[in-house]
Amino acid sequence: MTTLPLPAAGVPEREMSAAAPRRSRREVREITLIVATALTIVTVGLFNHGFMSTQNLRFMLLNSVVLSLVALGQTLVIATRGIDLSVAPVMGLTAVVTGLLAQSSGLPLVGAVGIAIVLGLLLGTLNGLLVARLAIPPIITTLGTYSLYSGLVFVYSNGTQVDSVPRAYATLGNGFVAPFIPVPIAVVVLAVALLLVWFMLNHTRFGRAILAVGNNDAAAYNAGIGVTGVKVRVYALSGLLAAIAGLMFVCYTGSATVTTGTGDHVELQSIAVALIGGTAIAGGRGNVVGTVLGSLFLSVILTALVFIHVPPIWYSAGEGLMILVTVTAGMRQNRGGAN
Repeated sequence: MTTLPLPAAGVPEREMSAAAPRRSRREVREITLIVATALTIVTVGLFNHGFMSTQNLRFMLLNSVVLSLVALGQTLVIATRGIDLSVAPVMGLTAVVTGLLAQSSGLPLVGAVGIAIVLGLLLGTLNGLLVARLAIPPIITTLGTYSLYSGLVFVYSNGTQVDSVPRAYATLGNGFVAPFIPVPIAVVVLAVALLLVWFMLNHTRFGRAILAVGNNDAAAYNAGIGVTGVKVRVYALSGLLAAIAGLMFVCYTGSATVTTGTGDHVELQSIAVALIGGTAIAGGRGNVVGTVLGSLFLSVILTALVFIHVPPIWYSAGEGLMILVTVTAGMRQNRGGAN
């Protein structure tokens, strides 16, 4: 079986011409999200000055960090034409496990990081093996593990919730890089994760394999790509990023309950922001920068709804509408590009 060749300098002209419009659409999407976010902040701020306060702007930024980490992994999964509904309980289980250990026995932060990494990789790998090895459809697999992992949260916590964490955890979640550098540490964590995922997806053989599998897994297999291995690793990475998000959540809020992640429908939010950011639901295309911008946009929108006194029962409906509109627009765009 032949191996997939790396793109060389002599890329066919038609491929280069096709890549240019894709880059253009990606840049337009990112600029649109930045403008829409800024306009929302300014518009709501004109009617409610508290919305533009430093405290609220910081709240919206830090709130988007947790969702962005989950959504980065979701982006990789969707790019392979998959879906991961289990990210919410993976996030919740990690938050509860690390938080309870920190609360009861003073688990050092480095130990919590290690537990998050191992837990996320194990749970994500299980998803990947079920999808890739047993050929169970991703939505069925992760719906099943959603229930399984949610049950583990109840079993482990026995109803106990986290309501305090050591100072080191709070510093990671709420502290700044330095007194003279007013950049939240959590934002730096997200920036590092974004840079690593962006580089992997756009500048490595594995990243190109992810997109190839998403475009056509049979063709990717015939080209020498280990489709099974790619899918397993992608779901493992999704679990890892969701677990890191869980740790960041407990560090940021200082609390965790059995409904952490699942109660806020983080799995649906992560899908929504990935699609809003430009990742194709049909696979083969992923935009991690757009995903992070989409997370910030959603954080601003949800906070704005609170300030303008929209009943919370409408929040999920709004997220569902965003998914439908984004998917419909993406499908029409793809048909237009094909023509």
